[in-house]
Amino acid sequence: MSLAALNDIDDAIEATKRFLTPFDRVRWFRLAVVMFFVGGVGFSFPGFPGGFGGDTDPGEPMPGEPGPDITPEVTTELLVLLAGIVLVGILVFLLYSVAGATMEFVFVASLRDEEVRLRRYFKRYWRRGARLFAFRFLVWTLSAGAAAGVLLGVGTGMSGWPPTGWSDGTILAVILLAIPIFLFLAVVVGTLLGFTTMFVVPVMLREDRGVIGGWRRFWSTLVGNLVEFLAYLFVSFLLSIAVGMAVSFLLVLVAVAFAVPFLVVGAPLLFVLGLSGAGGLVALVLVFAYLLLLFVASLLVLVPFQTFLRYYALLVLGDVDGDLDVIPDTRAAVRADGGDDRDGATGGGAPTGNGGGPDDPGVGGTDTDGTPTGGTDASRTDASVDEADGGWNVDRDDDRDGRS
Repeated sequence: MSLAALNDIDDAIEATKRFLTPFDRVRWFRLAVVMFFVGGVGFSFPGFPGGFGGDTDPGEPMPGEPGPDITPEVTTELLVLLAGIVLVGILVFLLYSVAGATMEFVFVASLRDEEVRLRRYFKRYWRRGARLFAFRFLVWTLSAGAAAGVLLGVGTGMSGWPPTGWSDGTILAVILLAIPIFLFLAVVVGTLLGFTTMFVVPVMLREDRGVIGGWRRFWSTLVGNLVEFLAYLFVSFLLSIAVGMAVSFLLVLVAVAFAVPFLVVGAPLLFVLGLSGAGGLVALVLVFAYLLLLFVASLLVLVPFQTFLRYYALLVLGDVDGDLDVIPDTRAAVRADGGDDRDGATGGGAPTGNGGGPDDPGVGGTDTDGTPTGGTDASRTDASVDEADGGWNVDRDDDRDGRS
């Protein structure tokens, strides 16, 4: 039996090449913005050797002298400041999470239409992004609450309440029990939310549904093609490992390549100026510039890999259930001639129109928030839309006859 999860890998590579080549720096940087929210890039530098201001250790107090009092005085102003910092942190987390959930729709819509319209898509789909965030938050909250309830119940059954009175044996037993519980939840919840991102989000776009409605629609497809999706789960796991290794290797190369000019410029300056005063300021500026460039480069490195993984999921979904095909034109093109000739997109065995949902590029109508959605070609050539988007649009060049 031929499985789409095995056959669609090559098609996903061709679709990625079709979408990202020839190189368009504007398109790539727009996608890098999307990667900032959906790509999962983060940097941490534990144990970074710090200090440009010399030795700051106060040393041991002299005999007979009192030690330095480093305990801060708890005042109303300090408590207000701490509360303000916590609230700002929560607000930033919520805004970033909602934006990240919305960017999932922006990403799929960009792959669907083969153009990147950040502002237009964000304005259209932010409500669904908020619903997706609420679903994710609810799932993680319920999962963490269930795990905590089980662990507290076991500990209470062994040593009673409160947990501060638990014996060492009870604490050890709870810790040992927590490891498999959290591993199990990580696998189950990770799979649930992963399928939500890869398959339910396209269903929500395709048929104008909410998260629960999207899962109800996708559930029948999942149950009816369980072998396909188990194969996808296995293959995507292997692909994720391969992608992670490739990204890490490329980032090491980029980090080394960027470090060379910074060392060439910075080392003589720091040798002359030293690490205090102006030299310390120069060092801070150089380190900040280096980390910023490395961060942007990491987002750009993620673009082709995340595009490939997302195209792979969309191809599998459309092959398993043609009614949920979000990228029929891309599918037809890559299977007809490798994606080099967009004029042949109507060929092949895939459907040629999206049909159904109001957000689909091949169907006229209006979106749920009143945004008109015409055909794909109309959306790409409508000058008034481009003007309204303020230059955020990155349109594809449909003439690829000259490509090799």
